[in-house]
Amino acid sequence: MSEKGPIFILSVDGGGSRGAIPANVLNFIECEEQISVRKEFDFFAGVSTGALVAAYLARNAGSLGQLVAGGYSSESMTKIFNKSVWDKMLGRMQNQPKYDGINKRAYIDEQVDGVLINDIVDKHLLILAYDFINRELVTFKNNRGHDAVYNPPLAEICDAATAAPTMYPPVATTAPKRRWLVDGALATNDPSQCAISEALAMGYLLDDIWMLSLGTGKPAHDLSQEERDKIGGESRGWGIVDWLTNGLLDHMMSASSSVSAHQCEQLLGDRYLRINGELPRSLMQIDNTTEVRVEDFKSYAFLWFEQFVVEFRALLDGVRAARIQFAEFE
Repeated sequence: MSEKGPIFILSVDGGGSRGAIPANVLNFIECEEQISVRKEFDFFAGVSTGALVAAYLARNAGSLGQLVAGGYSSESMTKIFNKSVWDKMLGRMQNQPKYDGINKRAYIDEQVDGVLINDIVDKHLLILAYDFINRELVTFKNNRGHDAVYNPPLAEICDAATAAPTMYPPVATTAPKRRWLVDGALATNDPSQCAISEALAMGYLLDDIWMLSLGTGKPAHDLSQEERDKIGGESRGWGIVDWLTNGLLDHMMSASSSVSAHQCEQLLGDRYLRINGELPRSLMQIDNTTEVRVEDFKSYAFLWFEQFVVEFRALLDGVRAARIQFAEFE
């Protein structure tokens, strides 16, 4: 064990409106297990919609029940996924982002209330974005990282971290050397590996790192071989429009998440728990915000909570025991 002792990381994937699932999972953990999620974790990492959850917890903005009822309600998400004028007029024929992002930024501004990233001093925060012009991952960290020097507003960070290509326009930073950023899911949809790297850079040993990683679902394997062959055959002739229509962005997100989850499991072993599961393909759309869909997300969140709650208790007991052991040797 290092001089720093154990560190408990919460990592939350991207997934648009499916972010309602990890938000509800955390709310069930907090309510059913009678714990404070913010107090138990030392480090919050998020990408895309997961960045909103991580930032909310890191700055102690309120209860998870408030986050679920407010930010991840059908009413709130429908406002965030507001259709642009071009989308309303031209539908799929448009050559503009699907949503203008104005209401998304308004929601984020209201939630973060002018907080700067370095105003957060009692918890670690990691949010990922992607500089598509320079083609590099951007890591926003309180008091560390690319942008700690100019101490950016948390609203700017979250706005950039959720600017999914084709869905929302890129976001310009206010740094002296302006950059144009998009959703960090373009680089990786699961920030867990980046969070482990950051913990190591802060001086923690690998054996000190404990992690709960929350996914936003993967499509159920419910297609017959005939259906798979039909789609596979048609895909040989797909161009960019066809790939976009058939969920190119979501394919990229799912692929990076599966790689990250595999690597984290290999690195951390039983100090790592990934809560994720299959969803019907009808629920995989990242901008479906109807009341029916939001209730579906909540139902699946409870199923996943019940499926993994015993493993979560073991993980929590393990990190608590490690903290006690560290305190005894100080």
